[in-house]
Amino acid sequence: MASSEFVEVPRGQIDNSLWINNERMLASGDAFVDVDDSSSEEVIASVRSATRDDVDRAFGAARRAQSPWAAVNVEERIRIVREATRILEASAAALADVLVSEVGTLAASVDKVQVGFGLTAISVTADNALHAFETQQLSNSVVVRQPAGVVAAITPWNYPIFQVALKLAPALIAGCSVVFKPPGVAPLTAFAMAEAFAQAGLPVGVFNIVCGAGAEIGNYLAGHPEADFVSFTGSVSAGRAVAMAAAGQGTRNAMELGGKSAAIVWDDHLLEDAARATFANVISNTGQTCAALTRLVVPQHLLAKTEAILTELLATQVVGDPRAATSTIGPMSNRGQRDTVDAYLREAAADARVRLVAKASMDGVSKGWFVPPTVFTASDHTAPIVQEEIFGPVLTVQPYSTHDEAIFLANATRFGLISRVWTDDGATFQRVAAAMQVGGVIQSGRPTATEAPFGGVKDSGYGRERGLYGLEEYLVPKSIQAF
Repeated sequence: MASSEFVEVPRGQIDNSLWINNERMLASGDAFVDVDDSSSEEVIASVRSATRDDVDRAFGAARRAQSPWAAVNVEERIRIVREATRILEASAAALADVLVSEVGTLAASVDKVQVGFGLTAISVTADNALHAFETQQLSNSVVVRQPAGVVAAITPWNYPIFQVALKLAPALIAGCSVVFKPPGVAPLTAFAMAEAFAQAGLPVGVFNIVCGAGAEIGNYLAGHPEADFVSFTGSVSAGRAVAMAAAGQGTRNAMELGGKSAAIVWDDHLLEDAARATFANVISNTGQTCAALTRLVVPQHLLAKTEAILTELLATQVVGDPRAATSTIGPMSNRGQRDTVDAYLREAAADARVRLVAKASMDGVSKGWFVPPTVFTASDHTAPIVQEEIFGPVLTVQPYSTHDEAIFLANATRFGLISRVWTDDGATFQRVAAAMQVGGVIQSGRPTATEAPFGGVKDSGYGRERGLYGLEEYLVPKSIQAF
């Protein structure tokens, strides 16, 4: 492994699509998965798929490495993680460039939205890590925390660095080894991360990568007898399949699944701020964010004003090449997701319970996985556009007549990831937050604390990520009793 502080992001035909024992290895599958440039539709890489035998090889390496890695003191594990972060920071421009192609994130924001969020997630975990290892005296017992063991990790394509950072950093600091499956359509930065950790001094076998598309490899990974803990982020349907595979081995698991989050406008005078902030939230990363606030719940008497504000915002949007300085929204990450969002838009257009408010112009767009940012108003909370996670730049406005109805509408989906309540009054916020059936609630325009736990309830999953709470998922309490 070269000693350079810069890491390589592979392109072209990638046969060595396994990362095992700190080096690239030839996958044994016959199939390749193409990675497209989201705006040009051109293939920028073809990655050879792993087989079950390849997964077995990766788990064998992880199992051999796990106990020696757990024996390394936690301060040294933290040091290696921090050093890898420094190496990745030095390679931020190369990482950002591939993410503009691979995901379609705007070049103007990719440093922050993709690379920055990921590296911050690693640093936040390292900053809070030592607290997780503090012992606790309970009567004649001492409670210590030990590594969960070998981790199987599976992530989606919307935030390729951030999503793996949320799993890899806590797993490594906890003393776990990892077998990781990146998303089939966005795997390229995973190799760069592996190189960075190897350069930082991560021992061989501690972090391993297997690539491939479809459920077969992912489910085999989750149900592998050598997996001690499974961490998954993705759709509800895929998460259920992964959880069932893990349950077949009795393997503990954590699921970070979908969202259909609501922002409630409680105080009338905050409408303008709420509408603008919610719209910006929805179109960030082209709406491909599980925690996006895709429902804006507003007082009935403010509906017309809300629609006017959003129509004005849509008229200013420029859909186009994410590298162009004039573009305000780029493409979807892949053809499949573009087609999914298109289908939801067609369904909503034919639904009598839904009214189109406005959509952005697509003038000048002739190729790429683009969809127009769109706003609807829904009079019935059972409409699919209200209930389903679209995972695109689509915002639905829901009017309410009473505050009790606002809370009902916010809670009336099968998801429960996050909510935002626009009110100046602290007591009101606390009361409404207590009624929200979600994993987290934010007041008005305040930022989310990067060290706060993130995760959901209901169909949004279980388990938590980020900071101390995310690290604790990879640790197992042990009670040591002395008489």
